[in-house]
Amino acid sequence: MSTDAEPMAYPIARANPTEYPEEYARLRAEQPVCPITMPTSDPAWLVTRHEDVKKVLADRRFSRAAMCADDAPRLQAVRPSPYSILSMDPPRHTKVRQFASQVFSNARMAQMLPRMQQITDELLDDMAALTPPVDLITHFARPLPLKVICEMLGVPYEDHTKFEEWTSHIMWLPSGADEIIATYTEMREYFTRVIAEKRSNPGDDVLSEATQLSDEHGTLNEGELISLGTFLMVAGYETSVAVLAESTLTLMRNPDQLALLRADPSLWPAAVEELLRLTNPGGSIFPRIATTDVTLSETVIPAGSAVVAHIGSGCRDEAVVTDGDRFDVQRDIGFQIFFGHGPHFCLGAPLGRAEMEIGLQRLFERFPALRLGVAPEQLEWKHLGALGGFREFPVTWK
Repeated sequence: MSTDAEPMAYPIARANPTEYPEEYARLRAEQPVCPITMPTSDPAWLVTRHEDVKKVLADRRFSRAAMCADDAPRLQAVRPSPYSILSMDPPRHTKVRQFASQVFSNARMAQMLPRMQQITDELLDDMAALTPPVDLITHFARPLPLKVICEMLGVPYEDHTKFEEWTSHIMWLPSGADEIIATYTEMREYFTRVIAEKRSNPGDDVLSEATQLSDEHGTLNEGELISLGTFLMVAGYETSVAVLAESTLTLMRNPDQLALLRADPSLWPAAVEELLRLTNPGGSIFPRIATTDVTLSETVIPAGSAVVAHIGSGCRDEAVVTDGDRFDVQRDIGFQIFFGHGPHFCLGAPLGRAEMEIGLQRLFERFPALRLGVAPEQLEWKHLGALGGFREFPVTWK
């Protein structure tokens, strides 16, 4: 069947900054495929059930490349870049994905673990020297993944203010076209210079390896190589910032679960999976276009429509997880779509998991009395940020 329901405004704002919107549970039960209006005023369909989300993410009838068309509905003021791996469909995506997996490998991430632990401890040392309340995002949740990805890519952390500014423009849904275009231009110019430097003076880092392999084998053209650098920088840290802060809040609010982790640290990997399931900060900033009529949950999505698969809602779907809003570090969820599903499954999933496990475990070991430094209602959620997240997250430990 189809629906003539009035479109909802998307993203759905949080009535309470510390609570996941109840609206998603209602939509899963009553209107799992819902017409929405994106911030650009363009129409789309919001998909909220777990199985439907997986289908949108994996089914080739839902195209990312089609979002690059001039007349395609848009989530933001400019169309996505066709050079980005996120804007490709197979077989082009397969080629770039295989190349990116080769240079951003699990082995390279594993080599980074000792340094990640060192960075974590250094940040916690610096934080301990401050007088609380301290903004956890400024002093821990942002610099941890940002330092890690800078070292992996081989770009100087001293440029972090540029990266933060660029990312904030890209990830702010109401950003205007001129602002976004200027941001992408600056980023591409920066990574053009970085790649030229890697050609002259290669190091033991991801971008040096990517440049060398691409030059030797002609795997990527220059535009694709530059876009890979910009993608890995933004994707390599921004999600972790939001998830680390919200996960910290979840652990603070569930002292019984935190006690289980302290008594048995072997539970941390399962706890990370549960935190990822519950703290997915945003919906989807990468809509797809239905290339033919597709029926999901008895609703026909017409060809040419934009579709937003809401991963956060799918992670809480009680059709696949009992009592989906409850945090349980001993839960075996048996699935994980936080990092996506299908061809665009996140390349950095092992890195993100490691940052969560190392960062959160050491944070609560170092500050066993960690708690919010303000009343929960004083926190502000960035509901128009592509990934959501708290603007600030003050904590104290005294």
